[in-house]
Amino acid sequence: MEAGFQWRSRPGSLVLYVVVVVLSAAVSSEANIGEFDDYWRQRKLMADAAAEATYKHDPVEVANQLNRAVHRQGHRSGGTRACMHAFMQNYC
Repeated sequence: MEAGFQWRSRPGSLVLYVVVVVLSAAVSSEANIGEFDDYWRQRKLMADAAAEATYKHDPVEVANQLNRAVHRQGHRSGGTRACMHAFMQNYC
């Protein structure tokens, strides 16, 4: 019998080896492009500003706004579920 290390004798070690290789590749391939590229830094700032401008801090007001929109939509389409579904499909 061979005295060296064999993959067949330790099936869990192959999985461990693959996991270590994949994780080390992921860590070494991280380029941190967002930290060095001014274009993407500017895009991130613009996206953050747009998200902050549209965010509503009052969840009750958001729920009420949604409820009003659903209520208005129900009156426009006739009030029945079948007609509302058809309206959403542009048939009503």
